[in-house]
Formats: sequence, C-alpha cells, structure tokens
Amino acid sequence: MIVSKPQTNTIVSFSFFLTITLVVLIMNLRVLGHEPAWYTYLIIGLLVLIAVLVIYKIFIRYKIIRMGNNQVEIHYPVLGRKHQYSVNDVVAWKENVVKTGKTSVYKELEIRFHDRRKLNFGHKEQTEYDRIVSYLSQKAAKKKTD
Repeated sequence: MIVSKPQTNTIVSFSFFLTITLVVLIMNLRVLGHEPAWYTYLIIGLLVLIAVLVIYKIFIRYKIIRMGNNQVEIHYPVLGRKHQYSVNDVVAWKENVVKTGKTSVYKELEIRFHDRRKLNFGHKEQTEYDRIVSYLSQKAAKKKTD
C-alpha cells in the first residue's frame, strides 16, 4: 500500500508564514483604535484574504492518498470526506514536467476519474510521488495521456 501525505516541510513553512501573517494582522488591528491611515484597512483586507486562502488550500484541503490492491483512496481528514475508486475508474492520467531552471524540474501528476473528479499534486507537495507514478504506470498504463 502506498500512502502519500503532504510533506512535513511544506506544512511547517506554511504554518510559519501563517503565524507571521496573523501577527502582522493583529498589530494592524490594534492600530484601528487610534485613527488609522487609509492603507491600514487595505493591509488588513489583504492579510485576511491571504490567511483564508492559505488555510483553505493547505490545511482544509489536506489530503492523504492511498494506492494499492487496485484501489485509489483520497481522504480529506479535515473535511471528513473519503473518495474511493478502483484503478479501472481512472479515465486518464498524465505527468506534466516543467523545467524550472538549468537543472531543476517541477513534476505534477493529474489523475481524472470516471465521476469527473480530478486529483492534482506535485512532487514537491506530496510524499511517495515517484511510487504513485510507477504504480499508475503498471496498473493503468493504457490510460496515460500526453
């Protein structure tokens, strides 16, 4: 069974970023009581928007992917949702490779299922990325698209 989770360093770095954002937000909220400048409201609005987007994307949409025994399971623990598919339910999958520098590469895997759900994740975001690609190459090789 292959179990892929978000990488720990990604969660830690976004937690650190969110902490800094919340500290700056609290500092700006304290200024509201002393005749703030117009840009204080702009800063508060932007910080709230950034904090909400990071919380949603990284923490609420936290997903655990399990593959094995001809099954694909996507579990969202925070949302309490679990989607389970057979490997035969995979309609198509592809791996996008983007060259980001002279020697560095970013890889992203996209899996489409029969119920029109789509699963996207990159090799820098999730653990066991290479094992998932090799599993799909073995079990659903005919469904790979370019």
